[in-house]
Amino acid sequence: MDTAARIREAAIREFLRYGYDGARLERIAKAAGVHTAQIHYYFRSKRGLYEAVQGSLQPPGLEEVLAPLQEEGKPLPERVQAFYERFYERVAALEIALDGWPALPPLLRSPAPLAVPLWVEALQNAQRMGLLRPWPVQLILVHQWGLALAPLWFQEPRTKWESYYRVEAPRLFWEGVRAV
Repeated sequence: MDTAARIREAAIREFLRYGYDGARLERIAKAAGVHTAQIHYYFRSKRGLYEAVQGSLQPPGLEEVLAPLQEEGKPLPERVQAFYERFYERVAALEIALDGWPALPPLLRSPAPLAVPLWVEALQNAQRMGLLRPWPVQLILVHQWGLALAPLWFQEPRTKWESYYRVEAPRLFWEGVRAV
């Protein structure tokens, strides 16, 4: 592992444990086995290091996670199932951990990637056909993302993730939004 990677790895643990304000470059340097001057050389400042850490925690393409929702020609239940499975695959791929608990990446840093017109249209069509309650689509999307993030928020053991995302989350989604 190169020097910059060792610094980032140590910084991830420091920022997770102490937050930005409580993190200390001296502790990061010691954990990485470098001098604090090397942190400044590679990242310029604490802010630069923090931004590099945030960037490294970003999973590959949120668009990839959302892609199953936008597939035309597939029934809505299959799209929902595929979304949760894709979400699980991306989260499970994050190997960074603190005391056995993965760092939650800033998945929803910007709302722009969530503007998925085809998915919104599919939800609206499902509502017109009576498959979903006539809730505002925004509420349905919040419900969907809340279910996706629940194991991370509530720190469920990693061993339960696969069954949650493949079985429980899709079931809860449909229970929540199915027509009465």
